[in-house]
Amino acid sequence: MIHSDTECLVYLDHNILDSVIKGDPHNIQGLLDHPSFVPVFSNENLQEINKSKGYEDKFLDVLRAINAKHIKAVLDEKFAPTGRFETLEVDPGRALNSYNETVAPFAGADYGLIGMLQKFYGGLPDSSFDEIFAQGTSNLMEILTSSIAGLKDDEGVDPNLLKQFDRVVNELPELLAVLNQQLSGSFSGFPGSEPQVRQFEEVIGIAPKILNNVKGPDVLLQIWGLVKEKLPGADIDMESFFGIKSTPWSCNPEREPTVAEKVNAIYHQLNFVGYHRDSKMKIERRFNASFSDMTHAGMASFCHIFLCRDEGLVMKAAAAYEYLNVGTKIYHLK
Repeated sequence: MIHSDTECLVYLDHNILDSVIKGDPHNIQGLLDHPSFVPVFSNENLQEINKSKGYEDKFLDVLRAINAKHIKAVLDEKFAPTGRFETLEVDPGRALNSYNETVAPFAGADYGLIGMLQKFYGGLPDSSFDEIFAQGTSNLMEILTSSIAGLKDDEGVDPNLLKQFDRVVNELPELLAVLNQQLSGSFSGFPGSEPQVRQFEEVIGIAPKILNNVKGPDVLLQIWGLVKEKLPGADIDMESFFGIKSTPWSCNPEREPTVAEKVNAIYHQLNFVGYHRDSKMKIERRFNASFSDMTHAGMASFCHIFLCRDEGLVMKAAAAYEYLNVGTKIYHLK
């Protein structure tokens, strides 16, 4: 995944930027002053900066001071990841404004899938899976309707294309209602009222404390060996369990996941089974922080170096990188 022979791309987790504005105890700015090092930030960094109300300018000033570039995954004409990336020289403030105009408005267009995952960890206790997907449908339709209304105000858009958009959007609620019933029905099969993550722990009988003691090499293979022993008769292989390969129930079964997507999938599943699991996941703020860490791990797989202070992130990312032969070197600044 590393395509540059002339630059050493250094991905900065948000907690690294946070440490810099709090006095820079690790002398990150001095480290990044090396002429071959190119610090990079992603949309995930911008999202976290956006949430740091009152401190946005401090983070942006740090990115400017270290001459950081904006790293982005390259998408194809169908907006699917290609496995390639690009780095852009852009002022971080302009990048944040662009993010707020083009990316942030589509938050919530995931059809409730993030809410579903949060509920797996005990979050959203007052909402059923059916209600989560229904709200996800409502959010998605609102975003799509608003987007098409904006296109209609653009005189350069083909009227026939707008008609096609209208038809597709009008058909979506019925299709999503069927999907909602199927998904809600499959999750209603879980016994009891405990979160799915706790039920899974009870089934496999492996406490996170045991998994956290797994040492390399071959961390992922070792963990799969422990889990597989507790799932006798389960018709699933390791790469399907960790989401490394496409399956019939994947969003696009015909497309091979990119390395960054595989890193994200492994990271999420390691967190679910209990390997250095992030704490207090039922709290929305903590769940979102864990989701951001997962995204950082995926984006850092494009780079030569990954600087991070979070031990849980380091351990899960390292396990994913090892299995996938990702060349990114992780430096854990404690």
